[in-house]
Amino acid sequence: MIQAAPAAGDKETDAFQRWLEAEPADEVVDDLDALRGHLAELRRSGVTGSALRQCLEGAAARGLDVSARIRAQLQALSLPLPGALHGASADVSGALIEMAQGLEAMLPEPAMHAQAWERDRRQALALCCEAFIVSAMSAANPPSGLWRLANRMAGGLEDDVSYRTMAAIAAASPESFTARQLAWIADFLDGGLPGVQKLAEGESLVGAWWVDLTEDAAPVSAARRLAPGHGEVRHFSLAPLARVLGERIERLEAVIGGAEDAGGALAEVELLDAGDESLPPGLTPVELLALLRALRERWVTSPLRTQPRRPQHYAVQVCLGLRGLWELGRGRGEAGRVLEWQVLNESPGGYAIMNVVGTDADAAGEIEAGIVLGLRRQAGTAWAVCVVRWVRSDGPERIELGLQVLAPSYHAVQVAFRGATLRGVAPALALPPMEPMRRQPAFLAPAGTYASRRFVFVREGTHLYVAQGRALGLDMQTSSIELFRYEIDPYPI
Repeated sequence: MIQAAPAAGDKETDAFQRWLEAEPADEVVDDLDALRGHLAELRRSGVTGSALRQCLEGAAARGLDVSARIRAQLQALSLPLPGALHGASADVSGALIEMAQGLEAMLPEPAMHAQAWERDRRQALALCCEAFIVSAMSAANPPSGLWRLANRMAGGLEDDVSYRTMAAIAAASPESFTARQLAWIADFLDGGLPGVQKLAEGESLVGAWWVDLTEDAAPVSAARRLAPGHGEVRHFSLAPLARVLGERIERLEAVIGGAEDAGGALAEVELLDAGDESLPPGLTPVELLALLRALRERWVTSPLRTQPRRPQHYAVQVCLGLRGLWELGRGRGEAGRVLEWQVLNESPGGYAIMNVVGTDADAAGEIEAGIVLGLRRQAGTAWAVCVVRWVRSDGPERIELGLQVLAPSYHAVQVAFRGATLRGVAPALALPPMEPMRRQPAFLAPAGTYASRRFVFVREGTHLYVAQGRALGLDMQTSSIELFRYEIDPYPI
């Protein structure tokens, strides 16, 4: 009896299916390497039709699982990332895009029904969204071609939660958030929120954005640049999402305000007290309030550059972290705390800097958006206190930081808030007024220090100075620091 010859690629598809059915490898890098190897075998074997579709669907599920494991590692680390993890982040993004392209290539099949056509587009967008999130969490630029592919897939759909998530995160400037915050934002946007509001061409509305579906580019704020008169341009507004954030913010403000009025510690406020179990876990109410405010502001009004940037090329000294600056201010030695960086450009309000010869992880400490650092031109001059507004890293040894200057100098102090018995005394930097940005003196302290209106601070020096202060409110809050203006309390207790 003559048996039919096996179809092209049967051996490869069988091996792929057996791998998919097996338990994932203990090491995520091993699982990722195996996935990429099987995808390469599929390309070489020429598998087509339903067999290819079945393999791609299984590969997509495994790829999303691998990406989730890499995401968990990214949330637990700060920059600079270990070389292996940085490479794995780039590799998993590439694999996800490759699978999305495979699904796109199957769309024109004549036998495909409309329901399957839409399903494959949405699955391809889910893969694109995951690739975008992993890239953002590793502080890297989106892979080349990612937005062009996502824009093509979204062009034929009325609305899609994955594409909406990509657009909303891109509009919020992902380089200004930590990996942990980006993971929270992605979970929040996946939680059944309203879609974006479509706009007619030329329609003016707060929070208006546009995207050219034929370009490899993210959505652009209409306040920054007008849409071109050609191409397949889609106009939309993020105002519906901003309104949802406004409701969440009001509830959190009421809970936190009640804790302040009762004299309790803000660090002890529970998220469930806000009556909003729909919010993903992972952040404290105070952290969450600052994050929601930042998102609402960026979705409604995209930040515009008001000060010119001047390209520069000179070396500066950098001390990373509030604790490092505080120790220098108390007379500790500079060895191991001061690093050399390079200024790329500067403006009256800040700098863009880059590490010079590769930042050693042990020497650099933790680098992420929202930390504080000191910057000076040369030894012996005062340290300018800056906050890191954004971070970019296209390689494990290359890091760029965007800085906002908070003060031209500082003094090291210690602060203790009423109601914060568990936290006790915290290190802080006393900042002088800096008009027009800040007309009162301020303290810069670790996140979670601000616990009530009244506090005591101590400044050591030739003479010991102790005073009771009254906080005038939080001016800035990131995942790492809090900045609050204050006055000397006229009615000390």
